[in-house]
Amino acid sequence: MKIAYCMHYIGTSFDELSENLDTLIEFGDDVFVMINDDDLRDQIVITYADEPAVHVSQVQQQALAGDLSLPRGQIVQLRNAFDAQVNEKKHYDRFVLMTDGMMPVRSRKDIVDYFEKHEGKDIYYVLSDSDTDGSIAKRFESYAFFTNTMSFQKSAMVKGMNAMTSKLVHSFKQRRIDDTLVLSYPWFVLTPQSARALADAFPYCSNTFKMCLYPEELAIATMLRKFSPVEHVNENIWVCGKSGEYVMQKPFEPTTLETIAAHPDALFATKIKSDQNFDVYQDYFDAYLK
Repeated sequence: MKIAYCMHYIGTSFDELSENLDTLIEFGDDVFVMINDDDLRDQIVITYADEPAVHVSQVQQQALAGDLSLPRGQIVQLRNAFDAQVNEKKHYDRFVLMTDGMMPVRSRKDIVDYFEKHEGKDIYYVLSDSDTDGSIAKRFESYAFFTNTMSFQKSAMVKGMNAMTSKLVHSFKQRRIDDTLVLSYPWFVLTPQSARALADAFPYCSNTFKMCLYPEELAIATMLRKFSPVEHVNENIWVCGKSGEYVMQKPFEPTTLETIAAHPDALFATKIKSDQNFDVYQDYFDAYLK
């Protein structure tokens, strides 16, 4: 099995990113990495110039959680992967969409065994949809201005401006959609058929989810429901933060060894960073390469 990992990296550590890349390509897989820092991106491009398994995103170079740039960037990475299949005569059996700081916490053999167990199916975790939960449509109808600013999630001033502007605009211009909105965790393991469906429907993502807050929780799952006939496995194989559970519309927190141990079925974890939870960071390498 050949996996295309679509990775996002926020940070400036060359050692951390290069260790992550080297580990993920160890078994012959490819990594498509979107790097926010300009200097680090240049370093990685130069260092891996002769490594065909590492593809540094150039069409869209940066992304931010909570912003349309993240699902857009991930779909661009899928498009880049299909270009690589044509230009470099490669074939990928699975496409794994990962957010910043996400890494495998089990061996590659365990991961491949799980993927093969669900051959021909996508894997992602749906919580609800707008057919059964009216709050999802209301969330979609709101506008999140001041996105694409690196501080918009943290700045109280920007949050206040966004709330005020959103209410004002909503009062005379409501966003409408006829499709069923699907609320999910922001991580996906895709079959080639679904990855192709997303790549082909890229304009839908940009046009539909503009100025949505945390569109990564809505956009890709909604698009898969609309554009892909592939059945999906609704299992949570991800562990996140100290609690182990992803919290909707909240920034990722570093996870712990204790949390990972308490979720033995999890295959991936976030957030793993060498400067935030070094013990987890060290163990992840041993776990994946075992």
